[in-house]
Amino acid sequence: MSKSHKFDESIRNPFFSLVGRRILLIMILLSGFFTVFTTLLQTYWDYNDAFNNVESRHYEIENIHADLLASSLWIYDLSSVQERLDGLVNLPHVNYLSVRSENYLFEAGSPVEVSKLVNEYPLEYDDPDTGRTQRIGTIYVESDTNTIYAHLIQQFFLTLLLNAIKTLLVCYLILLVFHHTVSQRVFHVAQFLRGYNPLDPGQKKLALPRKKYIMEKEDELDWLAAETNKITDNMSTLYRNIMLERERLSDFTHVSSDWLWETDADLKLTFCSDPMRHALGIDAKHFPYLHDVLTTIGCNQFIGNLQRQQDFAMCEEIIQIDNDTRYFVFQALAHYGVDGFRGFRGTGIDITELKKTQFELETLNQNLEVTVDERTRELQESMERLKAAQDQLVESEKLAALGSLVAGVAHEVNTPLGIAVTASSVVKEITTTLNDAFKEKTLTSAQFASLMKQVDDSINMLEHNLNRASHLIRDFKQTAVDQVSEAHTEFDVKRTINALIASLHPETRKVPVEPIVKGEEKVIMHSLPGVLTQVISNLVMNSINHAFDDTNTPQILIEFERQDEHLYLCYQDNGCGVPEELHQRIFEPFYTSKRGRGGSGLGLNLVFNLVKQKLQGELQFESTPGEGAKFMFLIPLNLANITSQQQREDDQHTIGKQ
Repeated sequence: MSKSHKFDESIRNPFFSLVGRRILLIMILLSGFFTVFTTLLQTYWDYNDAFNNVESRHYEIENIHADLLASSLWIYDLSSVQERLDGLVNLPHVNYLSVRSENYLFEAGSPVEVSKLVNEYPLEYDDPDTGRTQRIGTIYVESDTNTIYAHLIQQFFLTLLLNAIKTLLVCYLILLVFHHTVSQRVFHVAQFLRGYNPLDPGQKKLALPRKKYIMEKEDELDWLAAETNKITDNMSTLYRNIMLERERLSDFTHVSSDWLWETDADLKLTFCSDPMRHALGIDAKHFPYLHDVLTTIGCNQFIGNLQRQQDFAMCEEIIQIDNDTRYFVFQALAHYGVDGFRGFRGTGIDITELKKTQFELETLNQNLEVTVDERTRELQESMERLKAAQDQLVESEKLAALGSLVAGVAHEVNTPLGIAVTASSVVKEITTTLNDAFKEKTLTSAQFASLMKQVDDSINMLEHNLNRASHLIRDFKQTAVDQVSEAHTEFDVKRTINALIASLHPETRKVPVEPIVKGEEKVIMHSLPGVLTQVISNLVMNSINHAFDDTNTPQILIEFERQDEHLYLCYQDNGCGVPEELHQRIFEPFYTSKRGRGGSGLGLNLVFNLVKQKLQGELQFESTPGEGAKFMFLIPLNLANITSQQQREDDQHTIGKQ
């Protein structure tokens, strides 16, 4: 019988189920073993009971009837003795009795020839007159044990037969239940998997049959069916993706201009793309050994890499194709399996055009690097001068005094500086593009000429605007002469802030708004009071200039408290707020929403720099349009300790480098 036929029969007939038959055999063997064991045990108990009954009969004759027989013999009532013996021989398990007394012999029953149980007891008479006990004879008892054995054997086989029938019936019923609950459902799973087609979009889900009274609503096989459906769904998706990737790879292989190739363990070509096949004249139906092809075109370095049976890359070869010298770069991956080397998969890229422009590109790149370095150095010097001017603004004791100067100069400097930065970025991007294209050997002559023209235009623009910005920065630097005091001193935080608010009254009354200061008394800081007042002053002026245009009752609240070794300072107003998309830009230098109307764009940038660089603190910003802005600062109370610790860390870092 074929395997398929056995499979079909197993679904219909429970006796064709290999698992069911094995379970049935195991159950029969186990049940048979326990049945024989229990039957033997029961037979042993019956054996003991039967022989105990025989012994009890003999005991009864010895202790009850022996005295009566002795009395009858004592008075010579011989007929009574015989009658009693005839009566006793009718007792169960008593086959033969005999009484011997001097010259008298009384018998009842038939003597047992074999397999008998024998007991002989004395007949004694107790004389009431003298009180003496006299022995007057013996009573002999025989019981046939063959009858007991025959009964026990018959009972044993009858019990064994009944138990065997019961076992077979129970096992058959269990086999039927197992067949319907397990075997058939497992066969349905196997049938489903045997007919499963991952490419069939109309594939039905696996549904197991159900018997109402012998199955749970959802058992382990239902879980198996559910997991089988999940696996088959995943397999279908995976198979479709594989087929799609295979089709995509095939399309890429046919349209690619690069050479794609694959070999087996003997370095015989098993695949090569159409460009490679046409260039080397390879027959599509009979692939040669790659070594033979390479020997013909003289690729010695390529052959050496193949013989090493390892990954290789950047293998340049010069190949003559149709009397034309072509430059190629080959690379490949070596594949290994459990049986060792399995072959190569590799590519070949035509870099002829790149080779022709390589030296020209190197020369132009050197000249370009020199030019860019010069312009970058000039830009860096200008940026350093601008940074020096900005540092002088940061150190200004009152930003209001420098407001007009910053606004005017920043407006003038921003335009040429922005153009210069843009031109520098363009030059940098073009340089990066040239270097990447050169390294990847994809640079064409047309691309090179176009990029060089952009470089020349950008350098001219860069030079012109840097010169213009340089003159503006020199003029700006000459005017920024006010310095912020950076002397470390000990001061009362609340007293210092109150003094600052009083000095800003001429500005705050223009709104009008009266800043409210809340905080603990006698909070002492050892830091830079001029820098701290500069931060708060800039925040107040920022609120005055930007926040309260459409606010009926302007409010400014300044709160602070001591937190361990830091001062927590919170500044908030109830102005117009800042849109969320501008939160990342409010600290940018020269960014303002009131360009040309008195806004410089440096106020919050100075706040950021002062808190981070001078006060060694942290700041956070929150704002919702229409609900005002909130600035939160965490500043060390003792700046001298922080500075000393940083100095020690810098010294250790320097020593570690040495």
